[in-house]
Amino acid sequence: MRPDAAGSGGQFCVSLRPERSAFPPPFTPIVIMQSQLPPESGRTPGKHRPPVTRQIAPQRVFRWLGEGWRLFVERPIEWVLMALAAFLLLALSTLAVTLPLIGPLLPPLLMTLLLAGMLYAARQQVLDHRLRFSQLFEGFRRHPSNLTLIGVFYALPLILMHLLTMLALGGGLLIGLLGFSLGTTVNQLAAGAISFLAGLGVLWVLFLLLWGMLLLAMLFAPALVMLDNYPPLDAMRYSLKASLGSLGAIVLLAVCLYVLFVVALIPLGLGVLVYIPVVVGSLHAAYQDVFIVAEPAPRTQTS
Repeated sequence: MRPDAAGSGGQFCVSLRPERSAFPPPFTPIVIMQSQLPPESGRTPGKHRPPVTRQIAPQRVFRWLGEGWRLFVERPIEWVLMALAAFLLLALSTLAVTLPLIGPLLPPLLMTLLLAGMLYAARQQVLDHRLRFSQLFEGFRRHPSNLTLIGVFYALPLILMHLLTMLALGGGLLIGLLGFSLGTTVNQLAAGAISFLAGLGVLWVLFLLLWGMLLLAMLFAPALVMLDNYPPLDAMRYSLKASLGSLGAIVLLAVCLYVLFVVALIPLGLGVLVYIPVVVGSLHAAYQDVFIVAEPAPRTQTS
């Protein structure tokens, strides 16, 4: 409250209007109701505006992990069943990794679709405290093509590593496709270039840099597609930009998740059934913090 001069008599009155700050409270999630947005900002298919992001301090990561744990404790049975099903499906998909070209694609594609479904389940639990096992497969039903494209981009480093391994092992595929003489020549040139770059350490540096950038682009992309209907390429671009803006928090989150993963493996690996839901809940909390989320307007009853 502050005293304001009123009239020419010099009398003072007390204003009940609180002082307004130019910035929102630190580390408080900002939620904008859809009815408060201008008409042209609605996220409808074909028309998308860049999402508003915020730079998050690293200490906020512990709040994300706490939110992930809270969601799990609230509905442990449903989350354990979803985690078990996702783990088994991913384990089965790894059996096809040895297939040429197609095999390395299957685990990333499946992981992206299942992650999107669990993020959708986390959103529904936050909104109305409802959680169903069938929500695990919502990614297959709502945005299969967009999520599949994201999974393909995530698998690119794996495919590149697979191709480089095939070249290093003798180039049998090139010889079979291009003929012995031409295939052998291309294989020798590729093997020589790879050996030279590997000797300098340039190849691994470039590979890790590429993979790191793709991981940042993948971090929030499934949530942007699944929860806010963004196109996949835009979602990956916005995810990369937002992750670089809060890089300290993202790195700390990765370190914490790695430590928790090691701990989860101690009790015969059974802790993974708790680890997966906590990761999903933490990613959902991080998404709500980094991006200014536009919630749907409340439903009105019609007669």
